[in-house]
Amino acid sequence: MKNKLVCITSGLVLALALWSVSGAAPQASPASAQSGQGGGQPSMAAIQAACAEDAQKFCATVQPGGGRIVACLKEHKVSLSDRCRQAAGLPAKPSGSSAPSAADSPAKPSGSAAAPSVPAADSHTKPAATSKADPEPVVFNERWVKRTVVDAQQGGMNAVDIHLPESWHFEGKIEWHYGWVEVPVNPSWHAENPANSEAYIQYEALRLVNVEVAPQYRQYVKAAKPGERGPTGQINLAPMPPLQAMELFIKKTRGDVANLKWMGQQDLPELAKVLRLDPSPNQHGVAIKIGYDLDGKPVEEAFFGVYYLNKAGTQGVQIGQTKMAANSLVQTNWGFQALQSFRAPAGTLDKRMPVYCLIAKSVQFTPQWNMRYKAIDATLTQMFNQKLQQGWDQLRAAQAIQDQTMKDQAAFQANFDRQERAMFHDSGGGGGSSGGSGGGFLRDESHDHFSDLMRQVDTMNDPSSGGTKEVSNLGGYNHFTDGFGHYRSYDSPNDTPENTGENGSWTRMTEAP
Repeated sequence: MKNKLVCITSGLVLALALWSVSGAAPQASPASAQSGQGGGQPSMAAIQAACAEDAQKFCATVQPGGGRIVACLKEHKVSLSDRCRQAAGLPAKPSGSSAPSAADSPAKPSGSAAAPSVPAADSHTKPAATSKADPEPVVFNERWVKRTVVDAQQGGMNAVDIHLPESWHFEGKIEWHYGWVEVPVNPSWHAENPANSEAYIQYEALRLVNVEVAPQYRQYVKAAKPGERGPTGQINLAPMPPLQAMELFIKKTRGDVANLKWMGQQDLPELAKVLRLDPSPNQHGVAIKIGYDLDGKPVEEAFFGVYYLNKAGTQGVQIGQTKMAANSLVQTNWGFQALQSFRAPAGTLDKRMPVYCLIAKSVQFTPQWNMRYKAIDATLTQMFNQKLQQGWDQLRAAQAIQDQTMKDQAAFQANFDRQERAMFHDSGGGGGSSGGSGGGFLRDESHDHFSDLMRQVDTMNDPSSGGTKEVSNLGGYNHFTDGFGHYRSYDSPNDTPENTGENGSWTRMTEAP
């Protein structure tokens, strides 16, 4: 694709020239900032030469490449030599700064889960306070300030810091859903340039799920409809490849715009590392660029996201005579992290991409809020797992009650049979009633099938013992045994243990006379 969509993976030199080691930026024009030369800016060669001894002293064990040396030097900025600080354009003594650093990266929250939400107020924040000794940085001829997203549901705690051009409007919100164990919190924000259609948008995390159920259990599991949100907060949808999934999201988000055009797409396999997201299985960054009309004027917008996919099955479970084989249910969690877009007037998006990249790299979740999030997430997960365990315990208890009831019913029937024999048969003495040789009432000695029906059992020939076996008919009337004391029952005459995933050799049992 000819159109350049991102600078994150290939434009780190720009960030280094802008912010150097300290996070405080001298004035720069786009041209000089990209080259790192001219206009009074220190060149990269000069910085490297002046800071070589510092790099050797503080960063000897750091592998070069990917901005790691610069990040290391930034961590030791207070101890840097005057020569290195002067080459980087730093004052003689270090001072704090509110400027964003391209070596910094967002510490995105990981995991998921959620419940009824309390309304979260949007935050329209003021620029961060600065002093004469600590002026607001000017980059690309624009003054930059820090904006903060406040978490109203956590007592007004500052959750996220973002650096933007001072003139841009900003709105952000944090929404908690304590009942959704997979998506407990959803931060999002929106920044716009009032002078034109430029915008930077961070969308809520897109967390999707798909559950595959083995055929023999589908009658017990209610299938979720595509697009329906489940009880854990995820949206039900079968997984699809990253670019196809991103295209679907764009159609849903921008499906009503005028003159929609698809302008290009790009794989960004290192995007998760660049943004320093928490690792997830099968992470893969993608980008798609589109064009459309906004308020009658053509604009371009590039969407970015880090795709992930995690697939796992259930363990085997034995509850009484009921056995659920391993992987009877297979769940696939998938979706997008760091889902965001950059918009600009048509023909200017590529030129302005370094500005957007700098905004994205400045996003920083506050340590206090991150700790609060992780504590809440851990508590919700623990509560969810306890409920799952209670569910299994209740199933096992119900099976134990059913087994005990069957034993009690069998003991009652045996006692009833003894009383019946004493009442209606001779005790073995002398003469009896006419028409018979035994003296008592004649009785059909065949099995009492009416009694079986009342007790909800079937008396079957048991090939494993050569005798008979009473088997509950609550699960069906077609009974099988493997000859080792295991029995299975089915409603459908076509079902067998083998075609429902059972192991071993099974024999269909026949009804006892």
